[in-house]
Amino acid sequence: MNKYILLLSVFILSIAGATAQKDFGQLSEEQIYRKGNKYNTWSVTVGVGPVIYYTDVIDYTVFPSSNWKFAPTVMISKQFNRPWGLDLQWLKADMYGQKNHRYFEGDLYDITLNGTFNINQLAIFGPISDKWNIYAKLGIGLTYFRSKLYRLTPGSYTDPETGEIEFLNPGDVLKVKHVYENVAGYPTPHGWLSEDYLVQGYERRGSDAPDKETKRQNEIVIPFGIGVKYRVSKSFDIGTEVLMRKMNGDNLDVNLTGADNDSYMLASVNLTYKIGKKNKRHASWTYKDFNMNYKRRRNDDPMAHKLDSLKRQIALIASMDSVKADTSTIVTESVEYKETVTASIFFDFDKSNITKDAHMSLAKVAYVMNQDKSLRVKIVGYTDERGSYEYNVKLSQRRCQAALKVLVDEYDIDADRFVIDYKGEAELLSDTQKLAPRGLHLVNRRVDLFVIIE
Repeated sequence: MNKYILLLSVFILSIAGATAQKDFGQLSEEQIYRKGNKYNTWSVTVGVGPVIYYTDVIDYTVFPSSNWKFAPTVMISKQFNRPWGLDLQWLKADMYGQKNHRYFEGDLYDITLNGTFNINQLAIFGPISDKWNIYAKLGIGLTYFRSKLYRLTPGSYTDPETGEIEFLNPGDVLKVKHVYENVAGYPTPHGWLSEDYLVQGYERRGSDAPDKETKRQNEIVIPFGIGVKYRVSKSFDIGTEVLMRKMNGDNLDVNLTGADNDSYMLASVNLTYKIGKKNKRHASWTYKDFNMNYKRRRNDDPMAHKLDSLKRQIALIASMDSVKADTSTIVTESVEYKETVTASIFFDFDKSNITKDAHMSLAKVAYVMNQDKSLRVKIVGYTDERGSYEYNVKLSQRRCQAALKVLVDEYDIDADRFVIDYKGEAELLSDTQKLAPRGLHLVNRRVDLFVIIE
């Protein structure tokens, strides 16, 4: 069955490959998984689907032609981070299989503890188009079952004492006699007697033995498989999974002399409710924070500490600069526009939030603009060259909007008095490629504010 699961995996991944990826430049803050932030991590899933048995007493290779059995399943899941999770799963199902004038039936339930891994989190660092998660699952558990083996058609073995054919009704439990010991599949070893009934979880001996339940047979089961989820909303997902359960014994069909251990597969359709606050995302539906590895390396980099010192010096110099330039009187009917650097604010890698130092610089700009209501300011945003061109343009736009928001919302300056220009990685102040290793990424991650003098 491994090949069928592999084919299903290829099919699902093909769908994923054909689906457009979410634009990382458009991600909101809640979509990015940041260490220390709070996310919803618990969920409950209910599902239903067919259970297909792979034992010695079956007359099919892949799927049964009749007597399909459907089963409910319930899962309680805990997500530890973007890719990794754990779930506790319960399944209850009826059983049936037939072959060579025999059939078995019964029921089982299993309880498994499964590790889950979101494959797309490794491949593309987040959900596919913010809607799809493809995951693999591997676990361990116990299955508990009862089963009986029956004759499917009237008997065709001659009683050597009477010379007559013994007929058994389809509902009669097959009773093994010495004359049948040469029939393949009859379990004479392992403590079974020739007059025992072929049952598990019932009494083996006595006229009414098969109706007397005993302790269920239990065996270790190893579940493994693959699934896919579709995010309907912050609270609900729908999905499907195919999970094979490989047993460590050959007792499920009461045919104890088979060559391989028994197994069974559940292909379920599932509905998941994500427990938690409605204003937070579930951790499995977030994207990698590309700034995490950068910060980790930066903390161990002596050069980074020198850059921080330089950053503070630049900010100090910028804050000491006058934000209001001298004007020139031009005797002409035309108006001259001159732009002079009045303030610069700096940002951490891949960030657009305004720091405490940046707030001080913006406060000086706001003070001058409130003193002179005729002043207009141009806000120009830049990034360093790391990241794609399109992403950097949008990042520089977010930095400009962050500076504008502070000036408008916190200092009550009319938004019409500002002009925004976002340049991305264009016009690098420090070309880190040509100046390596002395080029400074920091000075490229900034917003400049120019006073436009009319």
